[in-house]
Amino acid sequence: MLAIAACDKDKPETPKNYVQVAMQPVFGNQTFYMDSIYSTQEGYQIKFTELKCYFTLFKNVSNALHEAALLDYRETGNLLFKKEGDYTKFSNISAVLGVDSSLNHLDPSAFPNNSPLNISNAGPMHWGWNPGYIFMNIEGKVDTIPDATLNPDLSFSFHIGTDTYLQNLQFNNINWTNIGNNTHQFKLKLDLLAFLGQGANSINLNSENLTHTAAGQEALTQKVITNFKNAISPF
Repeated sequence: MLAIAACDKDKPETPKNYVQVAMQPVFGNQTFYMDSIYSTQEGYQIKFTELKCYFTLFKNVSNALHEAALLDYRETGNLLFKKEGDYTKFSNISAVLGVDSSLNHLDPSAFPNNSPLNISNAGPMHWGWNPGYIFMNIEGKVDTIPDATLNPDLSFSFHIGTDTYLQNLQFNNINWTNIGNNTHQFKLKLDLLAFLGQGANSINLNSENLTHTAAGQEALTQKVITNFKNAISPF
C-alpha cells in the first residue's frame, strides 16, 4: 500500500486546458489604434478616444462558458476572457451584447471582486440600479470639413444601455486556434468602419453624433447598437 501511495504521489498532474475569447477592433482593412486618424465613407477624418462594451452569458445551449466580459480596448486590449475549459464543448457559442436583464439590475457591489460587473471594475460603465449598466461606450472626435489636417469640429458620444437594446449574438461552427500553452482561442473582429457605414443604416457623424439612450434618441440608439452588432464577426 505504501508503494502504491508513493507511486501515485510521483505521478505528474494532467495539464489544465484553457479557452480564451478575444475581440480585435479594425477599421476596414486597417490596423486599429486608439487616437489614430481614419477616414469615413463621407471623407470625414475621425479618431476614437473611448471604446468599451459588455458581453454576457457566453454558452453553448445549456453548457455555460463565461458570465461576463468587458472590452476596454485602451486599458486591457483585445482579450475578453481566458479561463480553464474544454474548447471541444463549444463548437457553437451564443452571447448577449450588453448586460443580460438577469444581471443588469443586481447589486453591482455583490459580484465577485474579479468580475467586470463588480462596481469597482465597472466604474462609469454603471448608470445606477434602474437603468443598470452602459452596454457600449464609444467616443471620439470628427472633422467634417475635408482638408489636409485633422481639426475636429465635432465630438461624438454613444452610450447605449437599458434592457430594450440588448442584442443576441450567435457564432456557429467555430474554428478554435491552438495558440500554445494548452490554450485554444476564438477571435472576433469588430470593424469600426462597418459600424459607421451600413448602407441605408449608416451613421453620419455630422448630424448623428450623440445618444445616451435618453427619451427622443430612440432612433439613433437603435441604429448604433444594431450597427455595432453587425460589425462583429469571426476573425
